[in-house]
Amino acid sequence: MHNLRRGFRNVWRSKVRTAIVALLVGLALSLGVTMMALDSAVADQLAGVEASVGTELEIRPVGSFGGFGRGEPLFMDVLNGLEDMPTIVEISPVIVYQYMPKMSGLGGREAIEEVMRQRMAVMGIVPEQPLRVFGGGVAELTEGRLFTPEDNGSLVVIVGTEYAEQNDLVVGSMLLLDETEYEIIGLAEGEHRFANSTVFLPFQTAQLAFAMEDQMTQAYVTVDMLPNVEPTIAMLRDAIGEQADVVSQAEATLERVAQSMDMVRGTTSVGLWLAIATGGLVIFFTMLLTVRERQKEIGVLKAIGSSNGDLLVGFAWESVVLSVVGAVVGIILFVTVGQFLASRLMANIVSTPAVTQGVVTPGAVEGVVGQIRGGGGRGLFSGAGSIAGFSMAGGSISSQLGDVAVNFSAGLLARLLAVALGLGLLGGLLPALYALRLRPAEVLRNE
Repeated sequence: MHNLRRGFRNVWRSKVRTAIVALLVGLALSLGVTMMALDSAVADQLAGVEASVGTELEIRPVGSFGGFGRGEPLFMDVLNGLEDMPTIVEISPVIVYQYMPKMSGLGGREAIEEVMRQRMAVMGIVPEQPLRVFGGGVAELTEGRLFTPEDNGSLVVIVGTEYAEQNDLVVGSMLLLDETEYEIIGLAEGEHRFANSTVFLPFQTAQLAFAMEDQMTQAYVTVDMLPNVEPTIAMLRDAIGEQADVVSQAEATLERVAQSMDMVRGTTSVGLWLAIATGGLVIFFTMLLTVRERQKEIGVLKAIGSSNGDLLVGFAWESVVLSVVGAVVGIILFVTVGQFLASRLMANIVSTPAVTQGVVTPGAVEGVVGQIRGGGGRGLFSGAGSIAGFSMAGGSISSQLGDVAVNFSAGLLARLLAVALGLGLLGGLLPALYALRLRPAEVLRNE
């Protein structure tokens, strides 16, 4: 106990040095706990997403990547007989279409930006079914009415709230789409910007508008319960054969976000190890300097009977206390600064990279100039290449992950303290072993 008290008192012998070391270790551990918090937040959110979409399947073109592929559209007869399967609750064919209006002449920057503001992602939805959004999620009606079976084939649309606001549209206004006017019967809002910029058409209206009679982009299949998902996938694959791919919505979701989330987790892993290494080196060199400064004191202690074990415990305890103080500083830094920065980092990763809310950035403009001048960018899977760099890429990820909350928890506290204790013991061990090699007679003679 005496050795522990002495080790604790020694930490405060040089208050300025202790403060500087605690700040340096705190910065390193703050970075470390930020990386751990990010990794934990992403893992928890992915688990929640997988659980929430576990009973929904997708039927989509062969080889397409969650709708981003450039496969041919599917014919409706792919769905023939599927509704008779006892485990299937609902089949929802959809059409996903990226529309970019043409720009006359060469145009200037303002003309390009105007075209980009008018671009739209169009979803063909079966009346009385949810307003599904490409990449996941459902938009909810905020004004007006939903589609009815009588609307199939009619020139009516439901518009996302953000698109309506940007183009001064209200219920009752007319929307021009490919030189045809459609009456806006409702406004809808989703959980992310992409949903709020989507235009919804009745399914048969979309088929007529985009020359896709008896065709669809993909179909969603809802299974009655989670245990029946795998058997239903097997039955669907047997029934459809090689005409289309059948994947679970959970697989599709994870497929869409895996690349970005792997990048996040890879970054957090590297950052965590860098933080631990930095904290360990700071403690190591601090304790090494301390041992060299106290050679005379060590010689005296050994001369009056202190054992190697006593010295080892004293220096190890001093190092641990120093590390724990650094951990406290790290917690304060994380709660006051790191948590905010981590949340902003996650928001940037899962949000639209090139187009911010209501603002067309230079990167987005340059990326689609050629496409606009080349004919308007219309296409079934323009959502594949043309806007993969901005709207759909960000929309897909953010719609599936939602708002990733980066919070400090008891689990993170326990992990941080464990790291601090480990750094303290390892960082103080080698300097303490150096102290044990000192011979009292040589030290006192040199002093």
